[in-house]
Amino acid sequence: MKKQYQLIVLLCLFAVQSWAQTDAGRTLSTKVADILAQTPANDAAKLNKNNENIAELGVEGLVQMATMLVPADKGDNSKVKFALGGFTFAATKSGHEAWRKLAAAAYGQALPKVSDTYGKVFLIYQLQQVGQDESVALLKSYLSDKDLVGPASRALARIGTEQAGSALLEGFATAKGEGLLAITEALGEAKIVSAAPAIEKNATSSDETLRKISLFALSEIASPSSMATLQGAAKAVGFGYNESDATAVYLKYLARLSRNGSADIAEKAALTLIKAGTNAIPTATRSAALKVYADSKKDGATPILTTAIKSDDAQYRAAALKLGQKYTLSSGSTSWLKAMKKAKPEVQAEVIRMLGASASQDALPVVLKSMASKNTSLKMAAIWAAGKIGGESVVGQLIPLLKTGDAAEIATIQSTLQTMQGTDMVNQLASALPQLPASAQPAAIAVLAGRSANASLPTVSKLLTSTDADVKAAAYEALPSLTTASDLPQLYALANTAASASELNNVQQAIALAIKKTGSTADQSSKILTQMASAPKAAQANYLEVLAAIGGSQALEAVAKAYTNGDAATKKTAIDALSHWTDGSAAIELLRIGQNTNDSQELQAALAGYVSAIKKSTSTRANKVIMLREAMNIAKTKAQKTMILQEIGRTRTFNAMVFAGQYLDDAELQQAAAQAVIMTILANKEFYGTEVRSLLNKSLALLTGNESEYQKAQIRKHLAEMPEGEGFVSLFNGQDLTGWKGLVANPIKRNQMSADTLAYKQKIADQQAMKDWVAKNGELVFTGHGDNLCTIKEYGDFEMYVDWKIQKEGDAGIYLRGTPQVQIWDTSRVSVGAQVGSGGLYNNQKHPSKPSQVADNAIGEWNTFHITMVGDRVSVDLNGINVVNNVTLENYWDRSLPIFAKEQIELQAHGTEVAYRDIYIREIPRPEPYQLTAEEQKAGYKVLFDGTNMHEWIGNKTDYFIENGELVIDPTRGGSGNLYTKDEYSDFVYRFEFQLTPGANNGLGIRAPLTGDAAYVGTELQILDNDADIYKNLKEYQYHGSAYGIIPAKRGYLKPVGEWNYQEVYLKGSHVKVTLNGTVILDGDLAEASKNGTADHRDHPGLQRTSGHIGYLGHGNPLRFKNIRILDLAKASAEAPVESGKKGKKAKGKK
Repeated sequence: MKKQYQLIVLLCLFAVQSWAQTDAGRTLSTKVADILAQTPANDAAKLNKNNENIAELGVEGLVQMATMLVPADKGDNSKVKFALGGFTFAATKSGHEAWRKLAAAAYGQALPKVSDTYGKVFLIYQLQQVGQDESVALLKSYLSDKDLVGPASRALARIGTEQAGSALLEGFATAKGEGLLAITEALGEAKIVSAAPAIEKNATSSDETLRKISLFALSEIASPSSMATLQGAAKAVGFGYNESDATAVYLKYLARLSRNGSADIAEKAALTLIKAGTNAIPTATRSAALKVYADSKKDGATPILTTAIKSDDAQYRAAALKLGQKYTLSSGSTSWLKAMKKAKPEVQAEVIRMLGASASQDALPVVLKSMASKNTSLKMAAIWAAGKIGGESVVGQLIPLLKTGDAAEIATIQSTLQTMQGTDMVNQLASALPQLPASAQPAAIAVLAGRSANASLPTVSKLLTSTDADVKAAAYEALPSLTTASDLPQLYALANTAASASELNNVQQAIALAIKKTGSTADQSSKILTQMASAPKAAQANYLEVLAAIGGSQALEAVAKAYTNGDAATKKTAIDALSHWTDGSAAIELLRIGQNTNDSQELQAALAGYVSAIKKSTSTRANKVIMLREAMNIAKTKAQKTMILQEIGRTRTFNAMVFAGQYLDDAELQQAAAQAVIMTILANKEFYGTEVRSLLNKSLALLTGNESEYQKAQIRKHLAEMPEGEGFVSLFNGQDLTGWKGLVANPIKRNQMSADTLAYKQKIADQQAMKDWVAKNGELVFTGHGDNLCTIKEYGDFEMYVDWKIQKEGDAGIYLRGTPQVQIWDTSRVSVGAQVGSGGLYNNQKHPSKPSQVADNAIGEWNTFHITMVGDRVSVDLNGINVVNNVTLENYWDRSLPIFAKEQIELQAHGTEVAYRDIYIREIPRPEPYQLTAEEQKAGYKVLFDGTNMHEWIGNKTDYFIENGELVIDPTRGGSGNLYTKDEYSDFVYRFEFQLTPGANNGLGIRAPLTGDAAYVGTELQILDNDADIYKNLKEYQYHGSAYGIIPAKRGYLKPVGEWNYQEVYLKGSHVKVTLNGTVILDGDLAEASKNGTADHRDHPGLQRTSGHIGYLGHGNPLRFKNIRILDLAKASAEAPVESGKKGKKAKGKK
C-alpha cells in the first residue's frame, strides 16, 4: 500500500512537467531552435509567448534566426518565416516600440548576410512593416539591384519619411527598365511632390507600361503641374474606360487635387466634364465628375446638382440626387423644390424620395400636396416620404387616403404606418378603424398587430364577427399579437366557439403566447387543464394544441390521456398536438399510438409526427437510428417506409447504412434505401471494406436517369479512393451461429492445455453453446442459461459496432481479447452499483472502471456500442455518447501481465436474457507483436514495448499512445510530462528503433527521477533531427546521441527523416556507449568528461545518480518508437556480449 501511495504522488508530480526545457542557461542557438520548434503556434496565447521569447533573444538572436533563411532547394524556411512574420506583426502594435526598434536593427543586420534573393525579399518586407529612418540607407542600397528594387522601393514608400523620399528620388534619377517602373510607382505611393515634373516626362512614353504607371503615380502625387498631362491622357481615350486607366486616374487626380488645396482647379476641370453632355462624355464619367465637384463644393454644388435632374439620363439623375442628399439639404430644400416644379412626374417622384430619405421638414407641405397627384408613382413616393418626414404628424392625412385608395395605395400606406414611431398613430388608427371600408380594414388591423397594440383589442375584437371574410380573417390573425394574459378569458371563450380551423389556430396561438407569460411550465399547464375541464365537452380538444406549445411532462401526459379516452375527432387532434410538440419528447407517445392503433389514418399521422419528433429531438444520431427502426417495425405503406428510410439516411451512421442496406432488394423501397446507403457511405470515408463496397455498388446499380449522373460520378470516385482490405465484416449472419463457438476456460488456462484436451473441451462447449444461444428474427439471443459465446477468430486491434438489448435486472457484457469486460446492466440495480451506466471497463482496478456518464436507453429498448481497441487502450461510445475514452483495459486473469495481444471476443452470459444484432468488426492493421531474438532471450532481455500495450510504462499516456504497433508521440493531444519506465534501472543495454519527423526533438532520459528536468537531474541522450535547419547553430553536445551538455556524439549516421533508425545504449557505471545504425557514435565516461566541469558549464546533479527510470523526454514534436527491449545488467547472471545493431523478430503464431 505504501508503495502504491508513493507511486501516485510521483505520478502527480511529473504530470505537471511541460514539454520544453525552460532553463534560462540554454545557449542562444538552443533558444532559437526551441522557438522554431514551437512554430507555428496553434493559439493566440502560444503566439504571444513565442513573440516574448523572440524579443528576449535580442538583436544577436534575432539576427541568428533571420540568417537561417536559405534557398528553397536547400531547406524549409517556413518555420523561420512564421516566427519572424509573427514577431513583425506584434512589433507594429501600439506599446511595442522597443520591439519595433529591435526588429528593424536585427533585420537590417541580417539582410546583407542572407544570400538567397527570396530570403532578402522576405526581410525587406519585414522592414517595410517595422522600418523607419534607421532602415532608409540600407534599403536605398538595393534600389540598383534588379531583383530587389521592387521590394526596396515599396518599403521606402511605406516608411514615407523625408529621408525615404530623398532616397527614392536619387534612385529614380538613374533607374531603368523594371527598376524605373518600381521606383515610379513607389514615388506615387509616397506622394513625393518634387518627383512630379520628372514623372510627367514619362507619362507620354511610347512604353505602355511606363506610361500607365507614370499616370498612376501622378494621380497619387496630385501636383497642379500634372493637369495637362493627365487631362490629355484621358481625353485621348474619349474620357472612357479601357485598359489604360487614363480616365480613372484623371478623376482620382481631380479628387486628390481638391483635397490637397487646389479645389478651384479641380472644380473647374470637373465642370468641364459635367457640361460636356452625355453625347460627348460617358454617363459614368460625368457622374464621377459630378461627385468630384460636389465633394469639393459641398452645399455650393446645389445649382449644378439641381440642374442635373433635368437630364433624361436616369443614372446621371440618380448620382445627382444621391450627392444632393449628402451635401445640399442642411440649409433647406428650397432649391430642389423649385427645380422640381418644372420636372416630369417621374423626376418629381425621384426628388420627393430623396427629400423623404433625408427627412427634409421644409419639404413636407409640397410632399403632402403631392399625395393628391393623379400620377401613381408620384403619389406613392409622396405617401412614403410623408411618413419619413412628418411621422405621426401626417397620420391625419394618411388615414383618409385609406378610405379612397386602391390596393397598391393601401399597401403603401400600411408599410408607411408600420415604420412610424410613437403611440399617437396607433390611437388614431384604432379610432378610425370602424369607419374604414372593408378593403382597408385588414391593412389597419395588420399595422395595429405589428405594434402589439393591446389597447386596440376591443376595437379589433368587434371585427371578429365581420361579414367580410378578409376582415374577419385579419382580426383573428391579429389576436396573437394583440392579446396578453389579462385577455385569456376572452380567448378561452373564442376557443370554445371558433368556427373554422384557421380561426381556432389563431386563438390557440394567442392563448399559448399569453399563458407563457405566466408562471412556470407546470403552472401554465395546470391553468390550461383547469380551463379545458370547464370547457364544453365538444371544445375541450381545442386546448390540446396549447398544451403542445407549452410542453413539459404534465402537458404531455394530459394530451396522451386525451388520445386514450377520446373519440375519433379527439384522437386526431391529440395526435396533431403531439406532432406539433415543442421538442422531441412526444416521440414516445406517438410511437405508442402507432404501435397500438388499428386505424390506418391514425397510424399515418402518428408515424409522420414521430419522425418529425425525432428530427426535433436532441438525441444522438445513433439513438435516432434506433428510434427510426422502431418506426419501421410498425410502418405499413411504401410512403411510410420511404419516409423512415429517408430520415435514417440523414443520420449518416454505420447502423443506418447496415439497416438501409437490408432494403436494397425490396422493389418498392430500394430507391430510398439506395440513397440512404449512398449518403451514409459518401459522408464517412472510414466506412470501407468488402461488405461496404458491395452495398455501394448495389446502390449505384439502382440509380437511373440522367439527373443521377453526377451522383454516379461521386460514387465511382469514392469507390476508386476507398481503401483496400476486408474492412468491416459481419460477425453474425442473422440466421445461425456460424463463426461462433462455446467458451473453454480463460486465455491463460487454454494456453496451458494440450491441443487434444482443448479440442475435446471445445467440442463440449460448442454443443452447449448451441443450446444456450439462438438466432431468432435476425437477433443473437442468450436464453439466460449457459456460458459466454466466443468468436472463432481472434482479434488484436479492432473497431466494433454492436446493438444490444437487455430485460429488467439484466446483466451482460462484451469481453475484449478474452478479457472482461465492457459492462452491460440494468441501471436500476443500485445495490450492485449499476446506476453508473453501461459501457465501463467493469473489472479494471488501477484504471477507470466506470463510464463517464449514463447513456443507456430504457430497459427493453435497443442500445448501440461502438468499441475501439488499439493496443491496450479501449474507447466506448454508447448510443453515440463517449463513455470510455482511451482507457487501459487490465488483464483480469493475471494483473501482473499486460492485456493479451490477440484473443477472441466474447458475448458474456450472466444469467439473464440478452439480445444482440448488427455485430460488425473492422480489424485495425498492425504489425505482429515484437519478440526477442533467441540470442536476446538467452541473454535475458526483456521487452518493454512490443506494439500491443504500454504495461511497462508510466507517465504521459495521453500524448504517447499506440498506433500501428508503434509508440507514437503527438504533443497536441492535451497531455503533459514525459513517459517513463515503471521500473528503475542502473546498468543496462537498451535497444529501440525510432522514426524522426522534420525538426523532431526528443531525448532518452537515463537514471532519471520522475520530476525535474531529466537532462540535468538525470542524464539525457539527445534524440534529434540533426539536419533540420532550425538546429544548424546548436552546440556539438546538443546533437543526436550526445550526452546532453556533457559528451558530444558523432554526426552523419542518422537515416533520412521518415526512415527507421536502430539505436542501442550501453550503460555501466559511468561508461556510456551509443550505437546508431551499427556505428558507435558515442563512447565515453560521464565521470571523466565532467570532472573539470561539463561542456555546457551547467550543474548536472543527475551524474551522481546510480539508478533511475528510463524515459522519453518530449520537446513538443511528433515522432515514433518501436521494438523497445532492455537487458538489466544488474540482474543478469553474467553479462552477455552486446552486439550492436542486432534486431529482434516479429512473433508468429499464437501469442
